[in-house]
Amino acid sequence: MLVYEIVLDGELATDLTDSPVSLERRNSGGATILSVPVVKDDTLSSVLSLLESLGIGVTAVRQVDDAAAGRDQPGSV
Repeated sequence: MLVYEIVLDGELATDLTDSPVSLERRNSGGATILSVPVVKDDTLSSVLSLLESLGIGVTAVRQVDDAAAGRDQPGSV
């Protein structure tokens, strides 16, 4: 399965209940990293649109191997 990580500005205190998919959330170094499994073509864009509508800043988006999602990567935020 294709998985993306979205790095947010600051630490997100709550889950995004309006998300189209279940998101794993972890805080790291003052940022929040969301793991987004892509189950449909528009999943990533839907999550990014939700974050934008909530005024949550995105620092980075990166594609990761689904086995590596949820673990700190070398050089990750």
